[in-house]
Amino acid sequence: MASLPELMEIRQRRKKLGLTQQVLAQRAGVSQSLVAKVEAGQSDPGYSVARKLFEALEQEGRAREANAGEVMQKHIYSVSPRDSLRLAVGKLRRHDISQMPVLEGGHAVGTVTEAVLLEALSKMPPESEVKAVMAEAPPLVALETSARAVAGLLRHYSLVLVGKAGRIKGLITRADLLERLPSGV
Repeated sequence: MASLPELMEIRQRRKKLGLTQQVLAQRAGVSQSLVAKVEAGQSDPGYSVARKLFEALEQEGRAREANAGEVMQKHIYSVSPRDSLRLAVGKLRRHDISQMPVLEGGHAVGTVTEAVLLEALSKMPPESEVKAVMAEAPPLVALETSARAVAGLLRHYSLVLVGKAGRIKGLITRADLLERLPSGV
């Protein structure tokens, strides 16, 4: 059976979420004075009240979690499968990026990264086509997909595309998610 966090965490979590005691009390269905007493250590609530408080905090945290549409880069630099390796390297350098999708007809067919291009250029002429070296296509997620789910995908892919109604609207890299972390982390 899962145990509840310590009661002293209620105040920390509430403040981190920017909630007042009154708002937390309303969301949990308890009085504001009870929240104040619990936070001050003057009241030891029963299990059901403590659970209500923690559930309200959890629900608020989930509601405030960033989604893919909020995190994504809207401008997408890409290459086509028939573009040269030279062109791909030029785009990476010019835009100071380390990877980009390979698009054909508005659909992702692959990915190229700095590492793949460096390796390829040691073995192939710069005029070779991107399709000869591209990696698999990145996943496409909906705008509403949680940033947490995107982070899981980025463990396996260099980038994730974000779309709506089958059309690519943006992309997310690990760097995009790291920029969203609060300072001091």
